[in-house]
Amino acid sequence: MSGAVCATAREYHFGTPASNAPNLIRGPAGAGQGVVFGGSVTESFVDVTALDGRAFGKFVAAGTYFLRKYRTVLDDLNVFPVPDGDTGSNMYLTARAALAECAKVRGEPLNKVAAAAAAGSLLGARGNSGVIFSQMLRGFAHNVRHRPWVDSLDIALALEEAVASARQALVKPVEGTILSVAAAAAAAAFVLSKDEHDVLRLANGIVRAAAEALERTPDQLPVLKEAGVVDSGGAGLVYFLEGILRFLPDAKSRATAFPRRPSRRKRAFAAAHVVTANKFCTEFVLEDATIENHPLRDLLGEFGDSLLVVGAAPTLKVHLHTADPEAAKAAAARHGRLTREKVEDMERQHRLTLVEAPVAAFSSVMVVPGEGFAAIARELGAGAVVLAFDANPSVRELLLAANSSMAERVYLLANDPNVALAAAQVAAIAERETIVVPTRDVPSGLAALLELSSAEEDRLPTAAGLLAAAGRLRTATVFFAGKDSQLGGIALRRGSPAASVNGELLRADSIPLAVLEAALCLGATAGGLLTIYYGAAQKEKDARSVADMLREQFPALEVEYYYGGQRSVEFVISLER
Repeated sequence: MSGAVCATAREYHFGTPASNAPNLIRGPAGAGQGVVFGGSVTESFVDVTALDGRAFGKFVAAGTYFLRKYRTVLDDLNVFPVPDGDTGSNMYLTARAALAECAKVRGEPLNKVAAAAAAGSLLGARGNSGVIFSQMLRGFAHNVRHRPWVDSLDIALALEEAVASARQALVKPVEGTILSVAAAAAAAAFVLSKDEHDVLRLANGIVRAAAEALERTPDQLPVLKEAGVVDSGGAGLVYFLEGILRFLPDAKSRATAFPRRPSRRKRAFAAAHVVTANKFCTEFVLEDATIENHPLRDLLGEFGDSLLVVGAAPTLKVHLHTADPEAAKAAAARHGRLTREKVEDMERQHRLTLVEAPVAAFSSVMVVPGEGFAAIARELGAGAVVLAFDANPSVRELLLAANSSMAERVYLLANDPNVALAAAQVAAIAERETIVVPTRDVPSGLAALLELSSAEEDRLPTAAGLLAAAGRLRTATVFFAGKDSQLGGIALRRGSPAASVNGELLRADSIPLAVLEAALCLGATAGGLLTIYYGAAQKEKDARSVADMLREQFPALEVEYYYGGQRSVEFVISLER
């Protein structure tokens, strides 16, 4: 049996073939047989119909990478169950522990790799969301315990057990949290799996459902609505899933954290969000346990709240918020041996988050033309945002933004050639080292910001490196002509729909047709991730309609839309391959 099915000239390698798994990739007529998802597949015209252990391990690695990249964003969202600002770090460390165990069984069947991930996450779980996440991995592993590989329906059933396992671990499950997001993802997987056999497309549907459920969390949990944020644990799960999509060969993922609607987000932390008397986050592993899960839960329930007891004798993981951690640990120690003990003062963590945050090695300033873009930039970690609705910002405005940072180094993303000159002046007079990155437009700036967010403090990127990351995008704008004009032989009357792509002017009979012309010019026929940001006179329904049109016209294209809030153009478009 061949190790790959060649549908195009480009090939992706996920691992090694599984000789005992026939007919797991279905291509066009005559394409022949292939390998499981952990094997080598080609870019298109191939349905990947199974998931094996090697691919699952790589999924965990990809998801862990995204949690590492966005852990500070998640920390900033954290207001429930207590505003201690550590959800991102906890979920990342939990996933990293799972990944470390996966690496030890690399190349083994799915059941062994999933079991290793579950065991690693159980012992390495941190925080409320981390423990819940570990339970999801445990439920998934239990469901596939006899399977060397699974298909789309098996994946859906395993996700359902993952959610059930997490819910059972909680004394008082709360909607509007990671549970709600995971349940929506599992439900979507089950519905899709009835007709969708391609694991890649199934994964896209799962992430889309999870992201939509995340947007609903403020309506389910009042404390989130008050703070103007989505649930941090649910966001962590979506980021983990998006990391998986970024790994997939033919599934261009959506940027899940971006707001689809105008954001009215307030500061996530406020004085009203206080830590209760049970201020000590207490965690430990009870090894050689002589007590089962539920009796231990009953025993520790009187010591505080946010109690999670996961696993089974002889190894149980405990997470508890309590006013007396020593008493709780002593009660548990009568039934086994305590290891991996951790006690953190959440009140102090909250205070540090509010007024005593450590100085970062670098920060960033983004110049944007609308409130939606500003929200996106903040989601991606921008330290300051300068709004430039109808006029370019002055040197003074840029200087104030750069000097407002507490970081030692500031990256100033101009996002407009007309802003670059003023930005260069700021670099010469700012109080802090200011590196100007002359990005040409906002999507390019967002790409550079995404690259910056993954930088390590001991290996800071250069302006050239960030520009290279931004250069992977192609961009366009769609607008109504502001006056009668002529460019490159194209005549426009005031109010006529038009598009601009790399300095080339395109004329159309309507705004949707102008978007279509721009997409063609950008190369949408070849596929990729096309993102449209709406503003000016366009509403969300308009953006949704245009996105649907593009998906119909370009089947190989993944299309997403977000609120940009720009006033001068109807749509800003970017294409990434």
